[in-house]
Amino acid sequence: MANKALTWLLLTLVSVSPVLARDPANPEASVPPARYSPIMSGTKSYRPVEPLPWGDVNRRVMPKDAQPSDAPGKAAPKAKDEKSGPHGKH
Repeated sequence: MANKALTWLLLTLVSVSPVLARDPANPEASVPPARYSPIMSGTKSYRPVEPLPWGDVNRRVMPKDAQPSDAPGKAAPKAKDEKSGPHGKH
């Protein structure tokens, strides 16, 4: 039992020692190089823009499965007749 505890203690100290060896006051410590980053990087423009056609905006936010297909060979879904549907002809 004492051997297991001693082994565990030694392994813990060996694994922690590199962390303890790093001294922030060491002038010889390696430092990653500074990179240039433009001041305006990551900003978004909030300037006014011209309004988009409402049909295009609606198609952009429409769920993918509800969008009409423009692919050749596929017909767009037909509009339902007024008298058809869940309430039938009443």
